[in-house]
Amino acid sequence: MQLDLFRKPRRPAKRNPRTMGVVDAGTPGAGGRAYVRFECAVCGHETDWLRGRSVTAEMKGRVCPVCQGDPANVKPSCASSDEGNPS
Repeated sequence: MQLDLFRKPRRPAKRNPRTMGVVDAGTPGAGGRAYVRFECAVCGHETDWLRGRSVTAEMKGRVCPVCQGDPANVKPSCASSDEGNPS
């Protein structure tokens, strides 16, 4: 086997943090697609019923649209901030 010495090195693969897991799944509808609900383990974002491919395929998870799987993207909630508490 001969190595290709003139090919550019590949970039490392982009991390795909699938933080949203299936909370509830419904039976397939008339079109054969399942309906699922997701919840993010990082920011707690919950979705409504989404039409998915299949329950088995959706069990792998999805990337959260709010935090993209990065805890640094989570905005602090108003309850945890000290702006309204006089000390």
